[in-house]
Amino acid sequence: MAKRFDFQETAMHMFMTGTGFHVLIAQALMSHYKVNPITRWISHKNKSRYHGLMQLVGGSMVLLGSLGKFNSKEVHFESWHGIFGVAAAFGCAASVVGGLVNFFQPKIVLKKYPPSELKFRHNLFGLLTFTLGMTAIYLGYYSRFFTRFVDSQFIPAMMLTTVLVYFLTIIGPLGALLSKLKYRRQKQQQK
Repeated sequence: MAKRFDFQETAMHMFMTGTGFHVLIAQALMSHYKVNPITRWISHKNKSRYHGLMQLVGGSMVLLGSLGKFNSKEVHFESWHGIFGVAAAFGCAASVVGGLVNFFQPKIVLKKYPPSELKFRHNLFGLLTFTLGMTAIYLGYYSRFFTRFVDSQFIPAMMLTTVLVYFLTIIGPLGALLSKLKYRRQKQQQK
């Protein structure tokens, strides 16, 4: 559909944010997942590199696609889709920065937070951002633009796809988050 509209304005926004979250960030989140057929045979360090690359490219697409709406003259941020989208865009920027800090672990940051805390926060905020982004995409299916140019019989299939991608994506990261939370509680009880 974006091609049909020559990748202009809202069509470009849909393409960039949809591909960013639905494909690249989803794949980034699943990079450490044990049953991921793309990354299951590579080392942990290379999984982290793959995760970072997918996150950086996907996050950049989301931010560029969102920037087009920020610069747009139409009122967009009064709908639930727009509100969740703004939150997801800011969360995406923060997650990319947090991911770089988590990956490189500068000494100045390690003086304040141990590596386990950095990983926990990166995991938690990454899941929250992905949830916001996928919610914004889901709510976008109700937008005037989408309902005007997409066959109403096809919209429920896209909604189902978004829900399935979301739930299948968060299995691994949610398990990792719960494991980190359990470790965190054990550390606090030892103090």
